[in-house]
Amino acid sequence: MKLWLLDADVIIKLLEIDVFDRLVAMHELHVASTVVNEVKYFRRGGQKFQVDFRQQYIETRRVIETTATPEEMQDVLRRLPPLRQQAVHAGEIESLAVLVRQEDLTLCTFDSAAIKTLPFLDVTERAVSAERFLQTSGLTLSPGFKLDPRLSEQYFRSNIEQGLQEYIYSH
Repeated sequence: MKLWLLDADVIIKLLEIDVFDRLVAMHELHVASTVVNEVKYFRRGGQKFQVDFRQQYIETRRVIETTATPEEMQDVLRRLPPLRQQAVHAGEIESLAVLVRQEDLTLCTFDSAAIKTLPFLDVTERAVSAERFLQTSGLTLSPGFKLDPRLSEQYFRSNIEQGLQEYIYSH
């Protein structure tokens, strides 16, 4: 699967729960240029681990870095209502622009604001919760790790529903 990781938060969380490297080995993972520079460390077991994401994953070609053009990012912003525009950050806008452009990518994120934008961009069907992605990949959490509620299918679906309602009421 070609997986688009929307933001640094989902990468950091997947590193924290000790599944990121297994996902890298199983799938073609893609991230936006802005996201690459945001992944600096993660915490596990009360310890802080430094990550040079560019060196460990991009330069070794284990993860693919992609950039959106300013025009593509402007197109994403034009399609969002003002409140949604204000709720997403620059890195997320770039990520959403790439997702819109590359139709073979499947999105994975737990960012509530970003999930709610998906109906406005007509990419809802190409998005998946981290929980579902881990399950379809046949991965289980290492002993001692619990699934963050934000990674759950329930959290993802709830945000999709809210985004759909906003989309319906805005049109």
